Amino acid sequence: MTSFQPILNFAIIFIYTLLFGTAAFDKWKTLSTPEWFIKQFDNTFVKRLPGGASAGYWVIASLEVLLTFAFIISIFNFVLLPYALIGSLFLFGILLFGLRITYDFQGSANMFVYFGTTLVSLYLATMN
Repeated sequence: MTSFQPILNFAIIFIYTLLFGTAAFDKWKTLSTPEWFIKQFDNTFVKRLPGGASAGYWVIASLEVLLTFAFIISIFNFVLLPYALIGSLFLFGILLFGLRITYDFQGSANMFVYFGTTLVSLYLATMN
């Protein structure tokens, strides 16, 4: 481990904790699914699933909370950081799926930036 590795790990933890923590907080503070979110999925198969778009919203919100805690815990044990980053990759995949089926092509392109940046962070966090 280089002398900068702990600082690098803290920086990665910091930015992902902010990313997921603020997103989760915004979702959980109202305890209701926004109408704009449900409306996006009106013309998709998601509307017909049990719980519809609302269930998907709360799955995303729950994953964001879990990932926030995973990043916070990884402050005390850097071994967990790669696992939190891998979890992030799956969340970005879920978000990408929703964006693609709602024809939000710019949003789905942005998910590739998040995904790619997470891959770089994963590489940097696992350098020895």
